[in-house]
Amino acid sequence: MERYYYITGYWKDTNENFEDYIVKDGDFTEGQELNDDDVFFYGLSEDDILNCIAFGWGTELEFIITEYNEY
Repeated sequence: MERYYYITGYWKDTNENFEDYIVKDGDFTEGQELNDDDVFFYGLSEDDILNCIAFGWGTELEFIITEYNEY
């Protein structure tokens, strides 16, 4: 089952905030629930998101996740 999440956070390089970006726990697949243009990032499971929140700047991502909710 595909799982989607809303994430809130900010960009590392500009500190610009973002809110309710949609991420998906797997890769893009044909026939998925949401349009590809709606999904900001693929491959973040709930555990990955929790790790990103815990490690903040210590991740390789270009952004920091501060909060999330299931879609």
